[in-house]
Amino acid sequence: MRAALLVGVLVLVAGCSAPRAARDDAPTWCSDPGSAVVLGDSLSTGRGLPEYDGGGGYVETPHSWTTGLDRMAAQRWGTSTAVLARDGAMVSDFLPGGRWEDTGGAVAMLRDREPSLVVVALGAGEYARDVHPGEFDERYRQLVHDIRRVSPRSTVLHLIGHEPGFRQAEDPSHSWQAYVDVVRILAADTDTHVLDLRPHLPTGGTPDEAGLLQEDDSHLNAAGHRVVRTAVWTHLTTWCDGTES
Repeated sequence: MRAALLVGVLVLVAGCSAPRAARDDAPTWCSDPGSAVVLGDSLSTGRGLPEYDGGGGYVETPHSWTTGLDRMAAQRWGTSTAVLARDGAMVSDFLPGGRWEDTGGAVAMLRDREPSLVVVALGAGEYARDVHPGEFDERYRQLVHDIRRVSPRSTVLHLIGHEPGFRQAEDPSHSWQAYVDVVRILAADTDTHVLDLRPHLPTGGTPDEAGLLQEDDSHLNAAGHRVVRTAVWTHLTTWCDGTES
């Protein structure tokens, strides 16, 4: 039953995840897929997956969507992908002075690397702590501004993940949709791109009929990561009006 549900999800991803980009507005990624950077939290580290031993940071594991994307893009286009991700990371951690050296140095790394693609998969950390959406918006806009400033050639893609199944704040007052709205409005304001993964993934803390969550009912398991990898891969390879297949 779970296998059948997963196949259905993957078919839905393949059919619905491609953006509606105009041919005369093709992003840098279409003509130069040589380098990519992922900025993320536990969705991108591989936390809890088999063979993961990253101590809260990203390490290659055969089951994470980030490792899968790295390997597939390298094989197809020769893409060099860097993943900066930490469990519990927030947008502020990717600004100068962030809690970890690698995330706090993200802007400097982007300046040096000037990647053709930057994938930003953040927001769950703020949601868990019930950070005010206005504060999330301010910091996220600063991050996007810094990305555009130091690497104007970069195509920026925001990933909207599934609603996490845990909150660290007592009596939280802000919904996951509030953070999603921030990302969507920001993307429109900054002429950047969004891939919403929610139609393909369960909400954390709810019945997981497709079997895509770990036992904590919050983080994705290997099957869930395959769904994300498929969605992102389909999005990238069909971005330029089907010129990639």
